[in-house]
Amino acid sequence: MKDWRAYFALGFLGFIVAQGYLSPFLDIILFVIVGVLLLAFGFSVNNFFDIKEDREKGEIKSLLIQNKKNFLLSVSPGILALFLSSYFGTKLFLFVLVAGLIGFFYSAPPLRTKSRPFWDLISHGFFAGALIFLFPLLIFRPELTLFHYSIAFSVFYLSVMLEMRNHWEDYQSDFRAGLRTTACFLGYKNSEKLLKYLAFFYPLALFPAFFMLSQEFLFLFLISTCFFLLLFFFKRSFPIMDAYYAVFSYVAIAISTLYPW
Repeated sequence: MKDWRAYFALGFLGFIVAQGYLSPFLDIILFVIVGVLLLAFGFSVNNFFDIKEDREKGEIKSLLIQNKKNFLLSVSPGILALFLSSYFGTKLFLFVLVAGLIGFFYSAPPLRTKSRPFWDLISHGFFAGALIFLFPLLIFRPELTLFHYSIAFSVFYLSVMLEMRNHWEDYQSDFRAGLRTTACFLGYKNSEKLLKYLAFFYPLALFPAFFMLSQEFLFLFLISTCFFLLLFFFKRSFPIMDAYYAVFSYVAIAISTLYPW
């Protein structure tokens, strides 16, 4: 679970923005269960089909053998999540089905979008980003506004950036394993440049959400963005941007939902 805590946090952000805490207790429990199952499904399927890459990284475990038993074990959380999602109606059932298929074919052949340049970023942006955030909103807040979609877009952008960063850091092992990720396609240096551009322009994806919040939060956003971008420009350290989008940006959005100014 420690590997997908950040993605769980995105679902929790959607839960706060949708004011899901005001909903019946059973709905909240089922939301958490289905969310956990979907994340477990995504990571277990990825581990199942990534044995070659994990071996290159020295992370292969004896349990990870590509046989029918382990395949069924990997997909079972997704099947159970799909079954439980029917409690929330047909729209949620179809949403979970589509999200699950995108997550499955991100790792699984013949599509295996994680090994197709740029498709790896786009698919990750949806199933490990925007769709996680939108999932609780569709449960607890049926009518979505432009504000919600603007946050979803920023989460999509964030997920694309994190995927690019992950593939850039895994460039050597992915290249040896024959994976054709965006980073392998562009090369190490060009991938690093693209990643820096994505990080630098990320605040533009956040701006619409803060613009629709309030003048006070917009002013706070602009001041903090200038501060973090200056640090990033001089230090060129990605953990600085981690603090920006993980600690400041979405925490500020969550607080604005709980305590509107």
